[in-house]
Amino acid sequence: MEVVIYGIGPFAKLLHYYLTNDSDYEVVAFCADEAYIKEKEFCGLPVVAFEDIENIYSPEKYKMLVAVGYSKMRNRKIMFDKAKSKNYALINYIHSSVINHDVKLGENNIILAGCVIEPNVEIGNNNVIWSMTLLGHDCKIENHNYIAAKCLIGGNCQVKDLCFLGNGINMIDSLCINNETYLVAGTTLGHNTKEFGMYIGNPARIFKYNVEGIEI
Repeated sequence: MEVVIYGIGPFAKLLHYYLTNDSDYEVVAFCADEAYIKEKEFCGLPVVAFEDIENIYSPEKYKMLVAVGYSKMRNRKIMFDKAKSKNYALINYIHSSVINHDVKLGENNIILAGCVIEPNVEIGNNNVIWSMTLLGHDCKIENHNYIAAKCLIGGNCQVKDLCFLGNGINMIDSLCINNETYLVAGTTLGHNTKEFGMYIGNPARIFKYNVEGIEI
């Protein structure tokens, strides 16, 4: 199955490696917004302006993976929506080492090596879940979130939209992480979060609100 990667940064390079070496997908090209293209090739493959992508790699024949990191979290949603507006089917990538108990998945999710997903977990669209993270039973991860490595998310938790969870987060059961929450690496959380809240420490305390969106 042939795939175009939307993105030309380090995360796109990483996903090219994983799709090439740990999936049945074949990456045939990259695309990016025309203003960001400086070279005609990336990882030895052509780079096409996103504005023209459907004329060269038709959504009827090719699928797409949006590969964008976390430096500006709202860009994750913007790029996902742009890809969908061109009628591309967006693939999921789940590393072959992931322990996965029939998770319910949306589109454009990326789940990396060594993660454990317990039963009855639901994952929406366009989430990144880095290596060695555990999602407890009955969790619901909504859309456009970035969950870094070695996070422990207790059972029956909910992570809403556009949240960033740094490395090594610990969460007890049955919490709600509200929209655009930022949990600094190493935070231990024992209570629900507030929308736009930025939290740090053990136990977690709020230190800032960021209504302009998470930028790291």
